[in-house]
Order: sequence, then structure tokens, then C-alpha cells
Amino acid sequence: MPILLRSAFAPLLLPLCAVAMLSGCASPPPPPVVVQAPPVKTCNTAQDTQVLGQARAEGEVTRVTTTTRCITQ
Repeated sequence: MPILLRSAFAPLLLPLCAVAMLSGCASPPPPPVVVQAPPVKTCNTAQDTQVLGQARAEGEVTRVTTTTRCITQ
């Protein structure tokens, strides 16, 4: 009887082994795509005015300095 069972299941054994081997090799799904928020840019402007010299004697010179600082987060 065991020989009869062995010969009856022999044609099914190869496809079952192939399916078992291929299912073990399946790659996992790709990781989800993470969408990051765009960077936020914050700028501060400072203005400094300096008056040099005297208006009557030398002529007045005005110097205006503008400084801008930006931070990207």
C-alpha cells in the first residue's frame, strides 16, 4: 500500500515544492512614501541709519545699513 500512495502523490510533490520555494522568496512590499512638508523660510530685516559729520562745517553724510537674515527650517 505505501508504494501505491507514493506513486499517487509523486506527480503532486514537485509542484508543491516549487510553490513552497517561490512563496518564501517573495519580496516584501515597498515602504510607504513619506511626504515631508516644504521648508519654511523666515526672514528678518534690520535697518540702521548713521549720520556722520556736521551739516554746517563738513557736509552731512548719511549711511543706511540694511541687514537681512533668513532662517530655513
